[in-house]
This record gives sequence, C-alpha cells and structure tokens, in this order.
Amino acid sequence: MSLSDAQLKEAVELVLVEHVDRFLDSHGGAVHVKSVHNGEVELGFDGACRSCPAVSATFYSTILPAIQKVPAVKHVKTPNVNISAAAVSRIIELTRRRPTGSNSTREKSV
Repeated sequence: MSLSDAQLKEAVELVLVEHVDRFLDSHGGAVHVKSVHNGEVELGFDGACRSCPAVSATFYSTILPAIQKVPAVKHVKTPNVNISAAAVSRIIELTRRRPTGSNSTREKSV
C-alpha cells in the first residue's frame, strides 16, 4: 500500500509525537515536518535544537530510527545535520570509552 504525500506526512508527524517530541521538549527544542514528496521527508528544528551542538547525535540516535518505522519513508533530510551517521557513531563510541576521572585537573596529588 502506498501513501500519498499528505498521508505520509501525517504518519511521520504521529511517530514524532509518540517517540520524539517529549524528549526534545525536555531540552527546549522541537522538530517539525517541513515537507514530504515521494517518500522523501524534510525536517526542520525549532527552539534549542536550532543551535544545539548535539543535534546530529539526536537526529541519528532518536529521530531517524523513529521515522524509519514508517515503511513508506525512503529518505530523511534536514539542513541542521551536517555530519554522517558514521561520524556520530564514532564520536559517541570515543566518549563512552573515556575512563572517568582521567581528566588530569581532577586528580589529587598525595
């Protein structure tokens, strides 16, 4: 079953409400569907998300997986995300591996 652009937009908006909006709102941000055409969804960010340095990580870890649950979505784009999923994954991996207390300014000398 194929969806019209209007139906797809409605389906994506529902997924955002159910899986994304509460999280973004808790950080002072929001996301909206700017346009939908032939399975391509364009998003826009509002509030704190517009200038947030973590918007790419949030897009790849939270927003994109939620939207991809809608089978008719072929591609999602947003002007705020200028980094690849691979780069975001690498950054997250590197920050998780960093041992706590490794910052030399926090170490006490005895």
